[in-house]
Amino acid sequence: MPPFAVVPLLIAIAAALSLIGSVNGHVASYSETDVLRFINASAAAVSTKCHQRLATMGYFLDNQTSADRRRMFVDGFAVGPSYDYGHRDHDRWVYKALECLSSADESFLVKSKTPMHYCIGVVEKASAYSVCLPSECVDDQNNILAEWHRLHSDKHEAEQFYFENCMESRYEKQWFEQPLPLLDLIQNFMMIGFVIAATLYHHFSVRLSNRPIAKFFLAFSAKNNLPKLVQMPRDAQSTVTCFFGIRFLSMVWTVVGHSFVFYQAFVENVEEFKTDMTSHFFNQWINNFTLSVDTFLVLSGTLTAYSWFQKWQKNSTEEEPTWRSWGYWLRFYRHRVVRLWPAYAYMLLAITSRLSVTHYHQMWPLTDPSVQCPKRWWQNLLFLNSLFDDRCMPWTWYIGTEFIFYLLSPIFLLALRKRATFGVGLAAIVMGVSIGLRAATILAYNFPPTQMLFKQPAMFNPDFIEHHLVIYVKPHTRIGSYLVGILLGYFLATGQKRQHVEAPSPLLQTVGWFASAVAGGWALFGLYPALQEWDWPIYHLVYGSIHRTVFAIAIAWLIYACHTGMGGPVNALLSHRCFIPLSSLCYGVYLFHMLPVLLTFLIETFPLRWTTQWPLFCHCFFQLCFAYVTAFILAMIVELPVLNIEKLLLSKASSLPKKQSEMTLRRDSSMDSSTNECTPSVNDTTARPVFV
Repeated sequence: MPPFAVVPLLIAIAAALSLIGSVNGHVASYSETDVLRFINASAAAVSTKCHQRLATMGYFLDNQTSADRRRMFVDGFAVGPSYDYGHRDHDRWVYKALECLSSADESFLVKSKTPMHYCIGVVEKASAYSVCLPSECVDDQNNILAEWHRLHSDKHEAEQFYFENCMESRYEKQWFEQPLPLLDLIQNFMMIGFVIAATLYHHFSVRLSNRPIAKFFLAFSAKNNLPKLVQMPRDAQSTVTCFFGIRFLSMVWTVVGHSFVFYQAFVENVEEFKTDMTSHFFNQWINNFTLSVDTFLVLSGTLTAYSWFQKWQKNSTEEEPTWRSWGYWLRFYRHRVVRLWPAYAYMLLAITSRLSVTHYHQMWPLTDPSVQCPKRWWQNLLFLNSLFDDRCMPWTWYIGTEFIFYLLSPIFLLALRKRATFGVGLAAIVMGVSIGLRAATILAYNFPPTQMLFKQPAMFNPDFIEHHLVIYVKPHTRIGSYLVGILLGYFLATGQKRQHVEAPSPLLQTVGWFASAVAGGWALFGLYPALQEWDWPIYHLVYGSIHRTVFAIAIAWLIYACHTGMGGPVNALLSHRCFIPLSSLCYGVYLFHMLPVLLTFLIETFPLRWTTQWPLFCHCFFQLCFAYVTAFILAMIVELPVLNIEKLLLSKASSLPKKQSEMTLRRDSSMDSSTNECTPSVNDTTARPVFV
């Protein structure tokens, strides 16, 4: 069950506190008078075109312009710390950019008569400076930014911008006027048409052809693929059915968390929002939503080990792989790449070329896929993005990190297969080293215990993006939860082999549930002291070092109890058939979900205003629905057809002599986690991983 208990001491402290205070913004704004004075002073040092436009800005700011437009234009002139600008969740800088662009009063169908550019210059380890300019002045932005910098810096002679960028309130050409987005859209419609044609052929043909071209065509048939998303595995006893609900609920948790985080860039009264999110004790399930990453790591490790050990415990005809079974392990990795890469590459192309440019104005350039992915796409496709700066589709860092864990998994699988005590000891040592490295990194950089998504207490290093890149996404600090899953998968598989194992006594079951609930509750709610800025350095270090592994152990008990008959109604709920398709589509939802998260905010009237959480939960519902529709399309046109084609290519081994053919097919089928169908069952180890 999801952790329902928390450490009693923390509850008592939370109930006794007077929850007051606010989060102070770091980005300074200026009055309308100051901005107009600066504009008038700058007009003499710019081009004639820009000078003429600046001369009309007084009119723009007079009473004939709406108060909202005037305020949003003026707010575009700002100064703040450079580390705030560099954060992935730099909400006030993004908000000011949106204010400036909104002051142009553009719409999707109608161009503005007063288009704007939001320009920003950043001095490394110092300050960032932004201005809101008429688009006629974009060629003079360097001079205007330098003048704004000079007015607000005491060290202007020694400082230079290491980064400058301008965003326009409207693309020169909308996506439907550009060839690449149109080609991508046409390709999508062609693939959907191909699926429809294959489905009609499958449905109306009296006798299906066995020719290779016909089989290839049928690989795209929805009549063949749709049942794979909804059917229960044939052998439910060899399937960890509680994964269906855990995977879906964790995906919901991920979308809710991301929605609340990115909402900050669109909300006007952001201080009230941040105070509400960090002051209330039970809001930590959102503050600490990144623990869903560790849930997915446990699921991935468990499935990898469980299906692998089940395979070799049942096998009596093949020689087991060893450290030197290069062919086997290459097939082991090949299968994983085939399962992950096509859908990932397809979404990378679609998001970069079309989906990220469908809005009429630009997005934040540091994380805009249309800006970053043309430079860094190879990092994602080689699963290396978590080892670099992770700017192309930054929410997909987990694919690279988890793939590295999969590359390392044979070390632990073979160690456990050789001798259980050796394998458990090796995993424990690696987990201990990972915890030690995490603690050392927190100490060295003065990081908070985990990513502070709504508030950065002053006693910690405020550089959010440094925390993200140095500790949050790195494999050596995240492997503990994956190894918990590897050990769980081993014990589930070997325990299932023993037919006469007595169930734990009711007392031991109660102790197990209680201990896991307390551990999970502490991991989830134990961030509270850091949120309240309590000066508990040892506690913060201990919590930051071990809370993810502790949470993984709590989730491991939940899975173990449900699979071994101790779950009762919890297992009945998590294993319900309704979760099967929702679980099966989670990989596609994960790949796409950040776009609807931003889209629902963009189509609302800017700026938004925080009142209660319920309107935001409504956003989350529509974001999930949109993401699942897209994930279904992705599964039908790419993910499942590719798996069918893989099966067809492997079946060519049947042309070999019979004995050799049977051995080859058996070896290749060992890559499928307990299924021989053309597409994977929902308990397939490598079919549809989900990440955050």
